Amino acid sequence: MDFKYYEYDQDLFKEIIGQEAEIYLFKNYQDLKEAVRVYQPELLQKQSLFLTVKEFKDRLFSSDQIVIKEEKLPLILFSVLTAKEKSELRLDSYQDIYQFSQRFFDYFKLKQNYRLSSFNELADWQQERVQRLNKIKARYQNKLAELGYLDQLLLKEEKNLNTEFLTDYQNINFFNILDFTPYFKDLLQELSQNFKVKLHLQLKRGDFDEDSLELKKITLPEIDKNKFEIRKNNSILKSLAAILNELSVNEAETEIIDPADEIETAHILSQKLNLGRYKSLQETEAYIFLESLYQLYQQGKKASNILIDLKELYSLTGQKLFRNWLELDANSLLQIKDLIEDDYYYLDQDLIEQQLPSLSQLLLFLQQIRKIKDTAGLIELLSNLFDFLLKDQPQKIVERFNDSLLELQSVEEMGIVTSWQDYYSDRGGGLFALFLNHLKFKSLALAADEDAVQFLSLDNTAQKQHQKLLFNNCIQKEFALKKDGLLFLSEKQLQVNGLQLKHKKLLLKKYNFLRHLFSADKAVIFTVENEEHNISPAVILEELILKYGLKFKESRLKDLSEKEILNNLFDFNKKPELKVNNSAAFNKEMQLANDDFGSSFNFSYYKYKNLKDCYHRFYLEDLIRLNTELKITPYLSLLSLGILTHQIFGELIVYARKEKILPSQVPAAVREKIITRAIKANELKIDQDYLNYYYQIIYKSLDCSFMRFAGLLQKYLPQDYSNILVEWPQWNKELQKYFKAGRIDFYLSGRIDLLLLSENQYFIIDFKTGSGDFKQLDFYSLMLRQNYEEQLPAESRKAIYNVFGEDFEHSYHKIGKEDQLGAELKELSLQLFAAGEYERIYKSRCQRCPYREICRVEVKDNEKSY
Repeated sequence: MDFKYYEYDQDLFKEIIGQEAEIYLFKNYQDLKEAVRVYQPELLQKQSLFLTVKEFKDRLFSSDQIVIKEEKLPLILFSVLTAKEKSELRLDSYQDIYQFSQRFFDYFKLKQNYRLSSFNELADWQQERVQRLNKIKARYQNKLAELGYLDQLLLKEEKNLNTEFLTDYQNINFFNILDFTPYFKDLLQELSQNFKVKLHLQLKRGDFDEDSLELKKITLPEIDKNKFEIRKNNSILKSLAAILNELSVNEAETEIIDPADEIETAHILSQKLNLGRYKSLQETEAYIFLESLYQLYQQGKKASNILIDLKELYSLTGQKLFRNWLELDANSLLQIKDLIEDDYYYLDQDLIEQQLPSLSQLLLFLQQIRKIKDTAGLIELLSNLFDFLLKDQPQKIVERFNDSLLELQSVEEMGIVTSWQDYYSDRGGGLFALFLNHLKFKSLALAADEDAVQFLSLDNTAQKQHQKLLFNNCIQKEFALKKDGLLFLSEKQLQVNGLQLKHKKLLLKKYNFLRHLFSADKAVIFTVENEEHNISPAVILEELILKYGLKFKESRLKDLSEKEILNNLFDFNKKPELKVNNSAAFNKEMQLANDDFGSSFNFSYYKYKNLKDCYHRFYLEDLIRLNTELKITPYLSLLSLGILTHQIFGELIVYARKEKILPSQVPAAVREKIITRAIKANELKIDQDYLNYYYQIIYKSLDCSFMRFAGLLQKYLPQDYSNILVEWPQWNKELQKYFKAGRIDFYLSGRIDLLLLSENQYFIIDFKTGSGDFKQLDFYSLMLRQNYEEQLPAESRKAIYNVFGEDFEHSYHKIGKEDQLGAELKELSLQLFAAGEYERIYKSRCQRCPYREICRVEVKDNEKSY
């Protein structure tokens, strides 16, 4: 093998790529692409062959037998595992195999690449794992042999080399590749017997060990320190803004490199910068749509009948493809919203048929997933859907989706899987997930925007000379390895066995960074230091500072707030700036209109509370009934739990009244029937995972609470059971007008949970599953006296029964308190009509108001927070 070294200021592509027909191997596609661009062969001359190292290995290790692709290997691996091994590895279904599969093959690839027959100094439990892995490998390879197939591991073990594609060439050139393993080194020595192998390296002679083919160190060259500078900010957001600012000053011939494996700021920069050459199918609308359908199926399959999870459904309605597929109109979307407001968690077939027939096609699709038994069933189901889903998609996307279906079909045709029952208990859902997993590994080449600024990761940047480079987010986190060790082996154990993997990876990443830095005419490094968030500059920057006498330059953005940064960040693409409207018309209060209340208006207690709290909120919540958010919880909301409790207690009391027995004498069987029936009626409002909790815990709590209530109630019961009134008012009588404002008649209204009438007093009882308010009892009493005074005894009693606290909370407010409440309600209403507007007044609780973003009230000098 020959070695040739280059200085950092030399153009590798001009120095290495010659006119003679040779083989050139590159570590990434960006290098290969740049080489093809530079390559200028003469007419009718034999062409050079350009390959990535991966492509070179795939050609070199080939066979006349079928070589199984990586995505099919886990299927074979799972099929040879015993029930005991699946239990030990915690593999409940095939869906759990992927992590183990990756680690399994990584383990044996590591042994193969580094020529290891075994590992030394392992604990007993580790030895047991090694033995288990070896047994699994033996069965796995026997299975491959039985099927008549090979994988890359076997090809390399047998060293079945195919060198036919090399025979027309004499020279094999490695383009600044520094990452070799002992296995590949031996392979190169073998190839060097018939070919001239050249390693072209851009570093100082002596930094690379030519015997072991390993990078040993990196010598920093003597270069002009004015070629680069380091700028420091105190937040990642400010650092990003500083880069954008630098681009606005000089964008021509500027490229950005990010040391992170994934560029976190990609979404913000996607319009101005060219972030990469490929797009995963996971990012396409079609994949997102299918993934959403799968999640909807997973959430709804828990019951014996398929249910539709309203939370997932509501999220899906935001997708244009979904709305078009079901032809959902505005009314359908409003019905979905209304069901969520009614506290529903699921839709079942009956509810869909009655209220949302537009979802019948969706429910049928989900039901058909459950019926799938093999790939033919999946293909039939998805092929029908694809007629709609892919009709407007680019041809490349259509091909990738159809290819994935064919690949899945080939699994059965190749005999790899004969029955999916061993892989998934739910075959339909499992095969759907397998199809989506196949799609994850497929990508599309994107059309390049030649005018866009290149933004590449450190490992995927072409090793060319750069005019100006900006290094984004050079913090220590991005130069550190995410994890140590491999599978069950610690980093220390790998070192004991001669494997310096962590050191090697860190050194290669450091070289990639420095190589690009030193090959640029001008470079600016952006970093962040923030102790509070545990962010520090990369250690390599300290080396540069010491070597070249540099200093961190504090960014001029450092003293700006992040709010100020965000206000200006989106001006980068010259979009219109969002401005606050300070006009007098905008700040004017909402005017009271004649028809806001209609000809009459019923005041409930909660409407009174809102009126007292804030005129503006009263208008939004009680007059136009504006709902600011949709909450979907896996359990009953406090409101629905309260309704359920009221329903149960009411039914039990009505049963006792009908049977003319004391409530405490209601038989246990009757109580069980009424409580379980009420819970069952609310099942669509409860996550299936929580149902047992309601049937066991909540059931017992309500049963015990009712019996406790029945015992406490006994001494207050009237002799005439007809005077036990549930969910009152039940008397057929028109409400009496309470007061008049303008042309509008105002009435008091409400529904009392339990009203007991005796000769001397009336007793108002309000059931509460949470905290209660005695003023609500006063309001009820005022309402009774206003509308039914002639039918009421002179004295009153009022109490809240705390259902889960299992006790009464008595109120001792007299008529004076009730009349005071009524007078306040009347005064507030008259003041509102006199002002003619729904005034906004700042209070400290405005910060927690759901209408804050609509109201946008501000503190005025003459207002106090309270």
